[in-house]
Amino acid sequence: MLEVIILFLAIVVITLIGMRSEVTQDHSELEVSEQPTAENTFLSQLQQKVEVTLFPRPSDATLNRHYDALIRAELDSHLSSMPNS
Repeated sequence: MLEVIILFLAIVVITLIGMRSEVTQDHSELEVSEQPTAENTFLSQLQQKVEVTLFPRPSDATLNRHYDALIRAELDSHLSSMPNS
């Protein structure tokens, strides 16, 4: 019985080590870093601020398109009311 437990543990350890090395290899291949610019960060924060004031995003595709158009209109409204810098 002890031999079966030891064998099972050995298989688990070998499997975990193999999975870890695969993850490490995959991670190194997919290393893509996109630095967010200040403009993208500002626009993302402004969009989140607008979305918080609106109703929740609908799940229907047509209503979702209308919701996106509403958010774009609200963003344009906020951006046009800001002074030029």
